[in-house]
Amino acid sequence: MAIVRDGLPRVLVPYPGPATEEHAQDIFVYLRPETNDVRVESAVLKVIEDCPAYRQKMNLVYLANLPGEFIIHHHIVEKHYALKLEFAVHGKHLFTTEMKRRFSRAFGVPFQEAQIIGSFEALRLLDLRPEELFEHWVPDTDLTIIDGQSVKRIRDYFIVNYDIPALLHKNSRGTDIAVMIFRVELGYTFFNELVEQMRDSLIDRNLLNPRTPPSRAFHYSKGPFEQILDGIGYLVTPDLSFASLDDLTFPTYLRRSGVDVQTIYGVVQHPIIEFGVDGSESVEENLFTYTQFDDYDTAVRKLNSMVSQVVLPRHAPEHTLAQI
Repeated sequence: MAIVRDGLPRVLVPYPGPATEEHAQDIFVYLRPETNDVRVESAVLKVIEDCPAYRQKMNLVYLANLPGEFIIHHHIVEKHYALKLEFAVHGKHLFTTEMKRRFSRAFGVPFQEAQIIGSFEALRLLDLRPEELFEHWVPDTDLTIIDGQSVKRIRDYFIVNYDIPALLHKNSRGTDIAVMIFRVELGYTFFNELVEQMRDSLIDRNLLNPRTPPSRAFHYSKGPFEQILDGIGYLVTPDLSFASLDDLTFPTYLRRSGVDVQTIYGVVQHPIIEFGVDGSESVEENLFTYTQFDDYDTAVRKLNSMVSQVVLPRHAPEHTLAQI
């Protein structure tokens, strides 16, 4: 779908298409709206350029600036966090049987007796602004993640995906984000070390509080399937069209491994899956966290162990912004 309106993206380094190198992964890095300025971008790129492997085992293959107006018009953030958004709106009503069991085990409270609410309802009941809800500190015992959905206890409420209202609120027409793709042949052990160096560089330049995790400053794809999610949302071609699965490295690898396009879209859109483990056992996990930091072979093997899939209803994203 071509874009023909004001507030267009600027593609500074066009994406060359899927990698041909056998072990290459395309890892997205994009700066959060609140930290996206030339100093942060410079600090991140300097860490990459100073790496001895740069241009040999790692290359910058895409760089673009996406204006906030463009992001909002195409509901990019809502689509990217679609599942978390549904849980943030509907709360406990979407919990699977396994999620209910894990909730009770984590908090020591029977699921049916707990006051479990979505984060948008929490804004109203607790009279908090999105950022206040996000920043509200709780001890580790009052916070857990179940199938990729975070639950935070505040007073007598258990709030599902408390971060979503703030995340949407920060993406406004007056903000924009820089998006980069690094083609890496050395895997996530190597790239995760670079992420820590990026964080240290931002701290040294007084651009990031030492107590702040790097995820508050920038996002990066933490696994092969998250690379797909990032690609279909944040990769724009020079003719200002959104990328398709055929444009991306891991979907190309999946198709060579016998996985069809419909299955790829299906697991990315509905990532809560039951996976077989050790023959007779199975486990329900979120695909993105279950394949976090995997190489492509391992991610394909895990996908092929899928026993069943949870398909939840999806609703249009437009209604959420008005609630913040």
